[in-house]
Amino acid sequence: MTLADLFHQLSILIGLPAVLIAAAASATIVVARDWRFVLFAYAALSVMLALLLSQVIPTEWALLQAIVGGLIAVMFFLAARQLRWHPASGVRWQDRWPQMVSLGSFRLLAVALTAVAFFVLRDQVTLPVVDVLFRDMIFWLLLIGLLGLALHEEPLHAGLSLLVLLGGCELLLFSLVQQRLLIGLLEGGRLLLGLAIAYLMAARGLETARPAVEPSPTWNADDLRA
Repeated sequence: MTLADLFHQLSILIGLPAVLIAAAASATIVVARDWRFVLFAYAALSVMLALLLSQVIPTEWALLQAIVGGLIAVMFFLAARQLRWHPASGVRWQDRWPQMVSLGSFRLLAVALTAVAFFVLRDQVTLPVVDVLFRDMIFWLLLIGLLGLALHEEPLHAGLSLLVLLGGCELLLFSLVQQRLLIGLLEGGRLLLGLAIAYLMAARGLETARPAVEPSPTWNADDLRA
C-alpha cells in the first residue's frame, strides 16, 4: 500500500473532521508543556494539513506536507532526547529545558480568548477564491501561531508556533497557486527551518545544563602587602 492509497482511505477525515483535529492540535502546541505531547500534536497537524491540501493540489504534492512535518518532529524528538537529565550533572529536571515563560492556566485562558476572537471575526475575513472551511482553518492557524510566538521564548514551542503560522500561510498560498516548483521550494525551506530550530533547542538545552563556573579569586596590592 502506497502513501497515496492511505490518503484515499483517510478521505473520511477530509473536511470538517480534519479542520477540527488540526485546530485542536495547534492549540495543544501552545498550551501543553510536555514536549512529547507537543511533538505528537505537530505531527497530527501536519497530517491533517496534508489531507486538506489534497483537495486543492495533487495528492503526491500534498504528501510533502506530512513527510516534512514528520521529519521535523523526528529532528525535534532527537534534539529533546539529547537533553535528558543525568544525576551526575547536578542539575534538577525542573531547571532543565524547556522553561515556560507563562503558566499553563494563563496559556489556556489565552487560547480560549483567541477562540472567542476567532468566532467573532471569522465572518469579517473574506477570501473570495478560498473555500469557507479553508478560510477558517487559515485564520485559526494564523491566530494561534501569533499567540504561540507571543507566549513562548524557548526554541521548541516558539519554533513550532512559527511552523504553525507558516502552515496557515502555505494553506492559503497553495489554495491560490498550484505549482510543483513552488511547493518543493517552500517545503524544502520549512525543512531547513526545522533543522535550525532543532539546533537552537540543543544549544539552549546545553547552555541551561552547563554548571555555573565560580569566579576565580582576584588579588590586589593590599592583599600582597598583608
